[in-house]
Amino acid sequence: MTKNKLENNIQKIIQLFTESQDNLHSLYTGVENEWPERDTLDDFLDAVKVEKNSETRFAAYTRLWDLKEDPLRLYLENAWKSEKEIQEILDAAYQYVKAYHFDIHAGFISKIESEKLLSEFYLEIMKWVHEVGKWYSKLFTAWNNHTLNTINPELEARFNNDGEAIMNYLQENNLFDRGHGWERADRCYSALVKSDDWYVSKAYREAFPEAVDEILWALDNFIQTLRNLEDEIYNQKTEYLNYLTSIKNALEETDVHNLVQKWSEVDEAWMSVTSPFQIGHPLEAYEDKYRKSVSMEWDIRLLDSQTLQSTVENDIETMYEWLYDEIGRENFPESYKYSLENQKRVQLYISLPVLYYGSELCGLYSAQVVPNDDVVSEKFGKKIFAFPRFVLSSQRNRPFMKLSSLTIDSEILAKYRNFLFGSDGNYNKVYDIETIGHEYGHTLWLTPESEVKMNYKTGVYKNIEEFKATAGWLMAYFMSWDETLREDIVVTHVMRCIWLLKYREVEDIVPYYAEALIHLKVLFDSGVIYTEDNIVKLHLNDSTYQMLRVGYTKVYTQLIFTYLNTIDAWEFLKDFVVKNDDWFYLPKDKKIRKFVEHYYKLYKEIGNEIDDSVSKEDYILWVL
Repeated sequence: MTKNKLENNIQKIIQLFTESQDNLHSLYTGVENEWPERDTLDDFLDAVKVEKNSETRFAAYTRLWDLKEDPLRLYLENAWKSEKEIQEILDAAYQYVKAYHFDIHAGFISKIESEKLLSEFYLEIMKWVHEVGKWYSKLFTAWNNHTLNTINPELEARFNNDGEAIMNYLQENNLFDRGHGWERADRCYSALVKSDDWYVSKAYREAFPEAVDEILWALDNFIQTLRNLEDEIYNQKTEYLNYLTSIKNALEETDVHNLVQKWSEVDEAWMSVTSPFQIGHPLEAYEDKYRKSVSMEWDIRLLDSQTLQSTVENDIETMYEWLYDEIGRENFPESYKYSLENQKRVQLYISLPVLYYGSELCGLYSAQVVPNDDVVSEKFGKKIFAFPRFVLSSQRNRPFMKLSSLTIDSEILAKYRNFLFGSDGNYNKVYDIETIGHEYGHTLWLTPESEVKMNYKTGVYKNIEEFKATAGWLMAYFMSWDETLREDIVVTHVMRCIWLLKYREVEDIVPYYAEALIHLKVLFDSGVIYTEDNIVKLHLNDSTYQMLRVGYTKVYTQLIFTYLNTIDAWEFLKDFVVKNDDWFYLPKDKKIRKFVEHYYKLYKEIGNEIDDSVSKEDYILWVL
């Protein structure tokens, strides 16, 4: 098979994936009607032993289609289930979703094979990614139940939910992995295991031996299969073999203080894999808020380059250089050089997540910048993955929710929906600025030790890092002087900030909730938005827009110096938030807090209720 033939076939594979996603979206008809799709939703509910009604069918649809478990959790909380019962049901739901999507993946690969759309080398990659993914999903279940559902609650009970006390305990007892230079690492590849009344840190090979051994078996076979084949299209055989072998070596390591080094070698090998078939290994560390132990994820992202041609990189770099004209490059030479070179070495992949396993069966990314190892990035840069086609389809297929109609003014909703169901080209321009720009925003104002130093005491680095990324693209957009997208940019930003407010108790999304609280302070102070009877309204004109620019410039500058001086992240965050008695973040500004608490209370009450007073056809027909 020639390179040209395979790349033409990639478009056919994308079409197959799109069709499989359309089939998933069609499950929604079973929420409202007694059509065949309802059988699937009801089968899911029977499997997890939850009653069948319109709310639980919506939760089943969301869990199967969007992979999100928060609607199901919300229903169970409102049904007064205990946390133990909730975890048992969520675990049963994961097992059902896993089997359901494994069947989809197997059928997808079978179609690719029967239509001869891939060379033998890349077909085997697809097949073995699927095989390895089955075992990663088993490891994720063990890791999730152990780390998030057992160990972390034990620590919280022991230290009365005092995060700083937990961090001190972990540090004093040497329970963080050691990283480069034997310093405390910014993430862990190990698990805490109870030993009498204390804890010890163990590599996953020792903490979860059965699941890890099964992954190693599959990796051995994966490696052997590729050794017997040739990549005559992209000449990446050596790179794939080095990458897979490095994963095997990392999983086999049992000395916890060698783990960061071993997984950095995985990242290094991975940065050399540049074909359209990008395998994703364990990378993210959001779920575990204390030790940042890396979650079990595994997937393959397929290049989808015809969807979007990104231009945001130049705007981000221009903004960075302009601000350093003011700061003085000579004042922070290490950070200036490190971040600029980091940003220039980015490999951007406009992709589709065609196979996904492990933690990703609890929700897929809208975009991602990795690796998180900044020592690796200093040498090799980062990869940014963006999924505009997938995200647009997901957003268009989500039902309109009553929560939005009761908290967001109809003018804002109409503007957002006209944008969402408008031209794909306009959507992709905004996605480039907001979402890809967000990922580029992560690369700035850093040194290799930023996260370790800024997370060391209070462990809240991630809770300002997401704000830094979003504020970065906003600053770049403000400086580009492109006014044509102004309304769409502001409206989509406001909508995102409000929607994030429902996630204050969802561990891996709390950093996004925290950034939303900071954004709301700037948005309200500028006058761009205000509340009337607990409904957010828009007041966007030249004056308020200018105030918005000034407000973000002030806050972003404050944040920049927090990073450049590697100050603990809480010192920035505490200017915008307080912790309530349950240790959740709330806005420091009482006026904003009133709305945030109203929104969350309403979410708890009606978060799963669909707004049937307005139809998507009103907007879809308008587009046509």
